[in-house]
Amino acid sequence: MQRTKPGRPALSRRRTAAAVTSLLAIAAAAALLSAPANAGTSAPITVRVEGTSSTLLPATNVVLSATKFTKNGVAADSCPGRSAGGALEAATHGKWTATWSASFKSYYLTGIEGLTFPSSGSEYWAFWVNDAPSAEGICTYDPRPGDRLLFFPNCYGKKCPKSGGVLDVRAPAVAVVGKPFTPLVISYSDDSKATPSMAVGATVSGGGVSAKTGSSGTAKLVFKHAGTLTLKVTAPNAIRTEASVCVRTAAAKTCA
Repeated sequence: MQRTKPGRPALSRRRTAAAVTSLLAIAAAAALLSAPANAGTSAPITVRVEGTSSTLLPATNVVLSATKFTKNGVAADSCPGRSAGGALEAATHGKWTATWSASFKSYYLTGIEGLTFPSSGSEYWAFWVNDAPSAEGICTYDPRPGDRLLFFPNCYGKKCPKSGGVLDVRAPAVAVVGKPFTPLVISYSDDSKATPSMAVGATVSGGGVSAKTGSSGTAKLVFKHAGTLTLKVTAPNAIRTEASVCVRTAAAKTCA
């Protein structure tokens, strides 16, 4: 993925108004589709790791530990168990490598689940929290209930392919067999601003059916069979995403 420079500041009032309207539409649609099913319960912290060609770790709920740990065997270079690094340690069962940065008091990721990048190359491991780049390192950021931690390969430099953004899907947790199901796909720019936009032309698939998103960022699917499925979302040069959906029959009162 290629980091992009901010655009020119001199925008017309019409373009600015259109951009604001678009962002408000995204926020409104996302809020409707992602309303929590159990508002009174504490949401879990999840960790997801995307690779260059596949998902290395699907969204995994983690329980943080108070125990500090190290990745280089040096006691002074410890990472708190309640940090994002601790969440990654728990989710991957320690399957990641890193070098210690004394200036940032955190580990610099070099590999996760066997996928490694040299520190001198253009590719590196990006760390995002809730659809935006983290301003802190993995050992200094303490996740809060409901936080979604995402690690994925990013690329910096002129030789990097044009970025397709970081995808996120907002969809109801329950679908009904034979009824239209319309998830919303949002693409966040992979720069420091993480600007959201409707993802057009993304492929949404699951349960044996697939569809592409239109100008509204939504795709229309009709599932034929009941059961729990993983909704997968992809687009060229974009970071994939996925969501779990329970498909029930019209007669069923609950979603098993």
